[in-house]
Amino acid sequence: MTALAWPVPADAQWRSPEPSQGYGPEPRSFIDPLDGSHFEAGVLHSTNGLGGYDSDGCSYGKGLQPRAFAIATSPTTLFSAPIGDFPRVLSEAQRQQIGTALLAFGDPQQVARKSAAEGYEIAAAVARVLGKGHFRTGELYLSGAWTVRDTIVGFLPGLRGAGDTWRKMLDVSGRAQEQSSDRAKTRAMFDLARICQRGGFSAERETFLELLSTFSDAGLGAVEKREEFRRRVAHEQRLLQLAKGEFQAGLAAGEGTAEDQSYYLYLVGDIERRAGNFEAAEVALLRVEASKDAAAEVVAQASDILRVLAVQDRNEPGAEKPAGAGGSK
Repeated sequence: MTALAWPVPADAQWRSPEPSQGYGPEPRSFIDPLDGSHFEAGVLHSTNGLGGYDSDGCSYGKGLQPRAFAIATSPTTLFSAPIGDFPRVLSEAQRQQIGTALLAFGDPQQVARKSAAEGYEIAAAVARVLGKGHFRTGELYLSGAWTVRDTIVGFLPGLRGAGDTWRKMLDVSGRAQEQSSDRAKTRAMFDLARICQRGGFSAERETFLELLSTFSDAGLGAVEKREEFRRRVAHEQRLLQLAKGEFQAGLAAGEGTAEDQSYYLYLVGDIERRAGNFEAAEVALLRVEASKDAAAEVVAQASDILRVLAVQDRNEPGAEKPAGAGGSK
C-alpha cells in the first residue's frame, strides 16, 4: 500500500499549495460581456493524477488544482463563466437578467478576488440565467465544493474512491494508535480527519476531530484549527447541497439521456452519504446499481459506495460515538 502516514503536517493544511515544477497558471485575456471591459485571468493547463480521486469525481494532482483556475470572473461586474465556455455576446435581456442576479453577490471590488468557490457560485447563477440546464448548473456548484475541499484535505497520495479510501483510513488509524507524543497524535488526528473528508466519512471525521480534546496539542493550535476545519466542511457541504438540488431538479425535468440520469442520480446518492443522509443515499445508489441504463463504471462506483455504507458509522456527525467508532470496523 502507498505510504499514507502523515503525508502533510497538520499545521500545513491551511497553506496554499505550491505549483508543481514545470507548470503554473498562465494569463489569458477576456472581455466582460456586460460592460465590455478587458481583464485577465490565470489558466492552469495541465496537472497530474498523483492524488487519486474521490467517489464524487473530484480528482487531485500534486500542486495547484486546475479547477481553481477554471472560472474567469470580471473584476468590474463579477460576471463569471467557465473559461472554456466564456460568452462573447449576450442579448439585452440576458444582460439585464444577469445584472440582477449578480446583485446578490455584493460589491465587485470586495468579491471578485476572494475564493475560487465564490467564482463557481457566481458562474452557476449566470448559467441558470443563460439556460444551461440543471445538470450543468449543478456541476458548477459541485466543482466549487471541490475547491473548498482542496483547502481542507491538502495533498493525500493515491486515494481512489470510497472503498480504497476506507481501507487506507483504517490502516492509518491503526498506525496512529502507535504514536506516543502528543504532537504526533495531534497531526495524526488531523490527517485522519482529512482522509475521512475525502472519503465522505462524516461521523468518523468528527470522531477523530473530537479525539483532539483528549490530549495536549503540544503547541499546534489544534482547537483553532479544528474550528476552521469544520467551518470549511460546512462551506463545502452548502455547495454540495446546492449541487444536489440542481441534479434533483434535472432528474425531475427529465434532462439528458437515460445514462445521464443514472449518473446524476449517482451523484445525488453520494452527496446524501457525505451529508450523513444514509437511507436516502442507499435508495439512490441501489437504483443506480440496478439500472440497465447506467454506464458500467458508474454501476461499479455505486456498488463500491454501497459496500462502504454497510460499515460506515451511522451516528449523526458530532453525536456521541460508541467506543472504537471510526477505526474498528
